[in-house]
Amino acid sequence: MSLLYRSHLPSILKLHKACSIAPYVSVQLRWKKIPIRKPRWLPMAPSKLFRIPQHPYVPPDEKQLIEDLLEEYYTKIVSLQKAFKEELAQKSRDEGHTIENEKLEEAKFLSLLEENKKENERLRKIREETMERLLQEKQVELLQLEEERKLKEQETKQRIEEIVRKQKEKIAVCITYENLDEAIERAINDPRNVAYSIDVYGNVKWEGKPPDDLEEELKKRIAQSMEN
Repeated sequence: MSLLYRSHLPSILKLHKACSIAPYVSVQLRWKKIPIRKPRWLPMAPSKLFRIPQHPYVPPDEKQLIEDLLEEYYTKIVSLQKAFKEELAQKSRDEGHTIENEKLEEAKFLSLLEENKKENERLRKIREETMERLLQEKQVELLQLEEERKLKEQETKQRIEEIVRKQKEKIAVCITYENLDEAIERAINDPRNVAYSIDVYGNVKWEGKPPDDLEEELKKRIAQSMEN
């Protein structure tokens, strides 16, 4: 039994007080033993100098099987290493080809883009030429329509002038307040009558003196009806 010295008493009292304050806190009373290993530069211990380790006995057939399995294992490991190296090398080559392919694809894309720009420029020129041609044709068509409209206006104007002229001629022979006395005197001196009759033989009988133009017209109409 180890003795307690007087110098250990304060530490024991502090420990007791801490346990009473926190009863659920565990306190390690013993230090864990850490093994101390011998440095590498020291020689073997005399007690182990002539010790012969006892290896387990392995039958020859089992030993041969183990050696065959180990050889197979190492062969497979070497094959896997070679396969992994070849795969890595192939991946590196593929990456190189991929970069080259990307460059080729980029060059091809730029070439297609340039061709597309040229084609767009060509179509733009064709479109502008077409629009210019259509504009000129439209202008020519509008000029023709304008000429036709002017001709129609001229014809309409001439027709209206002809109608106005005829109306003026009719008005000139009409009886107005200014020439009323003259018309009365002319009617008395040259009586005209438009009353007439036609017998079965086509003869026209007038009550008075008929107008010359009316008489001629009636004769023509009677002759045509007799022929039919």
